[in-house]
Amino acid sequence: MIESPRLVESARRARLRDFLHDCLASTAADQHARLRDAAELFDVAADRQDAFMKMLSCAAYESAALLILGEGAPFMLSRGGPGVCLAMTMLADGQDDATVEAATLALALLAAHTVTMLAACDEATLAPRLTRAGTGARLH
Repeated sequence: MIESPRLVESARRARLRDFLHDCLASTAADQHARLRDAAELFDVAADRQDAFMKMLSCAAYESAALLILGEGAPFMLSRGGPGVCLAMTMLADGQDDATVEAATLALALLAAHTVTMLAACDEATLAPRLTRAGTGARLH
């Protein structure tokens, strides 16, 4: 059975939304698992998988998250007090950014990247809430 492009796109958006919520609800202990999930979701290239696995094995979580974003992707990271980690990535239009708070820098970076992917899929209802919500964007 051949799936319609619309159905495939809808399923991808659902997977992205689920992953975003997983990132926001995760703790530092979960970031290894979220990075592995992200590598599958965002299709880490075969020639970069070895480097990615080495980064995970030595707990270089921020580097692994940056590998998922890809070279040249604009981002900014900020760490404040305990549990305050922010990441910003640019939206596809280059005119706005997605800023997300999560438990670690790597999780925040994955979540911000996911928001940009959702925006690229024309997910206009979720992206604005998360780009402007600051600490309220974090699920409890």
